Amino acid sequence: MNYKDIAIIDIGSSSIKTFVINKENNISNIIGVGKSNTLGFNGNTIVDFDSFVDSIKKSIDKAQRQLNHKINDIILLSPSGQNKNFLISEKIILNGSQVENNHLRQLFNSINNKYQSKIVHCFRSNFTTDQNIITDNPIGITCNSISLNAIATSISDSQLNLYKNIFSRVGVNIISIYDSSVIYYLYLKSLNLDKKNIVMIDIGFKSTKIIMIKDEKISLIKTLPLGSQFITNDFMKILNVSNDFAEKIKINHVDLDLIGKRSIEIPVWEELGKNLKRKIEHDYLKSILSSRIDELFNLVLHSIPKSKFFYSYLLTGGGSMQFNLMPYLKKKFGIDVELAEPKPVIGIPTFWNNPSIMSLFTLNELITDGSLENLSILKNNDSFSNKIWYKRFVDLL
Repeated sequence: MNYKDIAIIDIGSSSIKTFVINKENNISNIIGVGKSNTLGFNGNTIVDFDSFVDSIKKSIDKAQRQLNHKINDIILLSPSGQNKNFLISEKIILNGSQVENNHLRQLFNSINNKYQSKIVHCFRSNFTTDQNIITDNPIGITCNSISLNAIATSISDSQLNLYKNIFSRVGVNIISIYDSSVIYYLYLKSLNLDKKNIVMIDIGFKSTKIIMIKDEKISLIKTLPLGSQFITNDFMKILNVSNDFAEKIKINHVDLDLIGKRSIEIPVWEELGKNLKRKIEHDYLKSILSSRIDELFNLVLHSIPKSKFFYSYLLTGGGSMQFNLMPYLKKKFGIDVELAEPKPVIGIPTFWNNPSIMSLFTLNELITDGSLENLSILKNNDSFSNKIWYKRFVDLL
């Protein structure tokens, strides 16, 4: 990508975050940041188009205030609920021939023609022959048939057009769209970690995304319709406090590893104006939080296929910011979990530097090191097919 200043935008169900990046002479800097509350979007559906557009515009405008010019181009991290992840298995008959590159091209073209929606990202798991040979590289194998097994993320033409209309109203041009699960995968791959089998769990406000990597390949992408919001809602209902105060309790006042007497003060809303408060025992708050954490992680762990392989767990997202969540998960579920959080970067305010911006941080890192040069998504059909399918699968053999 040849650009000087560009905005990268993460649309979440709770907030919309914007980084403005200046990249020139292979040096990248964050020169503006902006954040706004998400309105008109419930995590899956736009319920108020004008409010949603206004939310995006506010986030971009806040980031632009730190510049002396307008941003024209943006890269979008697509909201989780807007993409479809699915398994692909496609077979062609070879009648005893050796597998060649043109056979693989047939497989990819067949898949491309079969699906009505645009395939945004596609990662092969393996190839399987009729003799049940499973391989990463089938070139030269003699067989009667060969199948491609892969995981794909797709987005419909109508959804792409909707994005274009939204950002046209905002006054900017989308040059690329990425799915956060693939961004995480590429980032982990770029780190050259010793760990080949990784489960990354991104807890958002209304959903939780699971990315499973086996032998350095994506083997599962799944989104659960449950995030940290249901914990906030419990605190709101049980304690009769506002959404903002419930968030503060969840993140700042409950320690999952603390045992013993302690209490915190919360407002008594029935007596507004009198500044009255009441004390709530910490253990009571901890019981509310831990029960919901248990519910969420039971769902997460049941969504992950059982395997004889050892997996390392990484946790990120705004819902991962509870005090001592990692030790609690170790005690409760017997799994070692590490927190994936952004490293300090010039241009990002200290109070922003937490797991809630991990997807934006990851995208910025990949842009900076050039990892996304050949992965632009918003393409016409011809270039989409040629650059994404064939390059992604055949050139990696």
